Amino acid sequence: MRFDMLVTLSNINGTKSWPQLLNETRRRVQDLERLGFDGAWFGEHHFDVYSTDACPNPVMLATDLAARTKTLRLCMGAVTLTTWHPLRLAEDLAMLDHFSNGRLEVGFSRGIIPFEIVNINPDADRTKPEVSKAIFAENLEIIKRAWTQEKFDWDGERHQFPKPGIKYHPNPETPTLDGVTDSDGNWNKMMLVPRPLQEPTPPMWATSETIEGFVNAAEAGLGGITLFPNGRKLMKLLEAYQEARRGVTGVLPPLGANCALARKVFVAPTDEEARRIYKPIAEKRLEVYTKVRGLGVFLDEGEDENDPKFQNMSAFDLLFDRGHLFVGSPETVTNKIVEMSKEFGIRHWLFGGDADAAITSEDSQRSLEMMGNEVLPAAREALVNAE
Repeated sequence: MRFDMLVTLSNINGTKSWPQLLNETRRRVQDLERLGFDGAWFGEHHFDVYSTDACPNPVMLATDLAARTKTLRLCMGAVTLTTWHPLRLAEDLAMLDHFSNGRLEVGFSRGIIPFEIVNINPDADRTKPEVSKAIFAENLEIIKRAWTQEKFDWDGERHQFPKPGIKYHPNPETPTLDGVTDSDGNWNKMMLVPRPLQEPTPPMWATSETIEGFVNAAEAGLGGITLFPNGRKLMKLLEAYQEARRGVTGVLPPLGANCALARKVFVAPTDEEARRIYKPIAEKRLEVYTKVRGLGVFLDEGEDENDPKFQNMSAFDLLFDRGHLFVGSPETVTNKIVEMSKEFGIRHWLFGGDADAAITSEDSQRSLEMMGNEVLPAAREALVNAE
C-alpha cells in the first residue's frame, strides 16, 4: 500500500504572506515524512490571486523540499505539459531527480483552468481539444526520447530538434561523439544533460477522468490518476486501463495496478466532530466544482444531476455517500480506505487535506497526526491481512 498527500499552497482568506505560506508548506512536507507518508504531490497553477493553490512552479518547489527531506517521494501532480517547452522541462525534471537522489515522480496534464493555459500558450486552449491533445502527445514523446536515448532527434508538427543547418562546436579537448554531427559538422543529434538518475525514467503519470485518458496513459506506459469517478464509472476506468496494458504487454495486470485514486480526507476524534468541521467545506467544494465541471462528475452511472433528490441532499451527504470524502474518526476513515481498496484494487491513495479558512491550523495538524499515527498503520495492517 502507498499513501501520499496532495499539498496545496492555499491562502483562501488572504491573511498569509507568500513567505509564510512557503514555510508552512515546508513544515507540512517534513511532517508527512515524519508520519510515514510515502509521497507528496504538488500542482501547477498560475495567477492564483484567490490562493486556492498559489504554486506556479512545482519543480522549483520540490527542489527546495528535496534538500529538507530524505525518503519522501516528491511528485509533480501535475505539471501542465502543454504550457512548457518540452526540452526545458525535461532538463529541469532531470536535475530535480538528481537533487532528490531519485525520489522524483511526474504527473502530466493538459491543464484545466482556461485563463492559466491561454495566457501562457494560447494554442493549448482546451476548447480546441484535438490541438491540445496533439501538443500534449508531442511534448510527452520528446521528453521520453530525451530521457531514454543517449542521442536523439525529433521532427514533429511543432518542434524540430536539432534545428537544421546549425554547426556543432564541441570543446577541442572533447572527443567527437559518433553520430552527433554529419560529415559537414552539422548538428543532427542532441544529448540531454543531465538525464534522470532513475532509469529508464522517473515514474510517470497522467491525470484523467475519462476512459480515453486512462487508455492513452496505459498505452504510453504512464500510470493513471483520477479524482472524481466513483462506483461503476471508476470501475470502468480501471478495467479500461487494465485491458489497455494487456494490449501493450500481453499480460493482464491486477485491477487497479499502477492507478492512483485521489480523495479528500479529514480526521477528528469522532465522526460528529469531523462532520461539523468539514460540512461547510463540503458545501463550498460542491459549489465550486459544480460551476467548473457540473454536478455529474460526482455522480455514478444512471444518476441524473437534474434529479430533485440531489437538490435536497446536503453537500456532505452527497459527497460522503459516493466515496468522495474520507471524513470522520480514525476508525471510519480507515474502514473507507480498506473497503474501497478491496472493491477497486486500489493500492495507491492520494489524499487531499483541505487547507481552508474554515479549518483551523490546529484542526488540520491534528487531522494529519491522526492519519499518520492511527489511520495509515491500521489500513496497512488490514489490507496486508486481507491478501
